[in-house]
Amino acid sequence: MRLMKSQNIAFLIPVVALIVGLLATVADVRQSEAERNELLQERFESDAALRLLVRDALAQRLQTHLQGFLQDLAATNVGGLEQIIDHAGTILSNNYGSDSASQIAHFFVATVDAEQRVLITYAYPRPELVGQEISEHPMLRDFDFSSAAGRFDQIGFLASRENDLSFTSESPVVVRRHVFRYPGGTTPVIGIVKLNLVEMQKYIDSELRALGPLPPLEVTQYEPSTNQCLLRYHVDRGSFSCPDFPPKDALQFVSERNGLRTIVSTTPEYLKLFKANHPASFALELMFALVTTGIALLVAFIIRARLASADQVVTAYRGSLDNKEELTDAIHNIVADNLTQLMELAQRVKEAPSMADAERRYLNIVQSEMSQMRLSLDAKIMADRNSQGHKSYIGDGQTFSVGKVAKTVEAELKRLGAAEGIEIRVLLDDSLKTDIEGSAYWVESALLAFINTSLTFTDEGFIELSLWTEASKSGGGELLARIRDAGVEWSLEDPELDHPSLTVLKDILEGLGAAICSTSASLTGNQEHVIRFNHT
Repeated sequence: MRLMKSQNIAFLIPVVALIVGLLATVADVRQSEAERNELLQERFESDAALRLLVRDALAQRLQTHLQGFLQDLAATNVGGLEQIIDHAGTILSNNYGSDSASQIAHFFVATVDAEQRVLITYAYPRPELVGQEISEHPMLRDFDFSSAAGRFDQIGFLASRENDLSFTSESPVVVRRHVFRYPGGTTPVIGIVKLNLVEMQKYIDSELRALGPLPPLEVTQYEPSTNQCLLRYHVDRGSFSCPDFPPKDALQFVSERNGLRTIVSTTPEYLKLFKANHPASFALELMFALVTTGIALLVAFIIRARLASADQVVTAYRGSLDNKEELTDAIHNIVADNLTQLMELAQRVKEAPSMADAERRYLNIVQSEMSQMRLSLDAKIMADRNSQGHKSYIGDGQTFSVGKVAKTVEAELKRLGAAEGIEIRVLLDDSLKTDIEGSAYWVESALLAFINTSLTFTDEGFIELSLWTEASKSGGGELLARIRDAGVEWSLEDPELDHPSLTVLKDILEGLGAAICSTSASLTGNQEHVIRFNHT
């Protein structure tokens, strides 16, 4: 009987092994599905962000044209009000007419006569509308043109021949109304900008089509104050009836800009295309489970050990978050990683061969703003550490590749120099091929703050950055950085200089325990600043 029981126990071993193997397969399948969903999320956010980026660039150009018109109107003195409007309108036509999006938005200018009639005095691209009375026109619905100059509002509706001054199609439109006054005059001037939402989406399609196949997304636009749906648009297919409720099961990317709430969401076609390009295969996992049944118990023990270790790490991490400083560091790391990803995305989009120079400049501004955001965040973290009397942050025994950091800083300096029209020289020593002690992130942040400070005080001429390593007092490697420039003299020790870039550089260097030495231009011909890392 005992023998039979022993045999039965022996028969249980492969059964248990098989169960464990199947459980491991299920875990692998779940992990694979989670990774696939994460990739889907990243791909969708990239596609949606790129579409909205083109939209925002278009809105910026339209705003620039409108501001130019208003400036011309205020600065021109060629006769009566109608002549002034005609003169400013001619300049608008010449500038806006050369834009690739000139058929999307229509401009109108109207004045109020002595009988309180609203008459069109300028119309683009429909000059034949000049002289038409629009006092009761739906495009002026509920608009108080007697208010003070500077007032504007926005309405949206479905265009028809009866309610659209320059009808092109039965599509949703938004109309922005402005009130401004001729300098020295009492007659209000009404500016009207009409934007066809369908034509705007088709324009975005045409711009993105140059980059490759269009992802089949859905764009829904709402009027924020009333939550009224104005447009439901399928990319490269056209407009459809607005949904009763926003989709809840699809991935969404929400943006509220330019007086509209825009929701970009996935479609069944988008998900189908993604799954076709990233198929899920469970056959390999199942085969692996069956083949490894005999060693499944060993695998189970390994998994158990790993889970125990992971549980200890999680427990320790949760305990560490009770410390305010470590919680701050955790948040800082998350934000810094997101900023880095956004800058990389902007760089990839900017490098597209079909990207226009104007859009590249816009992306360059985005990169610069995110770089400044990173430096400000880093300086705040270091300032808090410094105020609490913490020791210098030298990496806690970490080592990093100096050459990799140098290449990153070199690329950023050349980008900033090209944007500012300043000659850039970068000298990298062969000693940078070694690894040294320290934090790659914080050394990179210090160098970025270093060049940002130099650019702040250099409007023209050149900036020369040199990087090399020397043996430190402790026997290890020490990184040195030198900047020579032809700008206004500056120093962290000058009490009369008060600029945010100096504060950022000072806080980061103090937190790293780095020393900076500045040499006056009167001694060398050009001012020179040298940073020594790990100088102690």
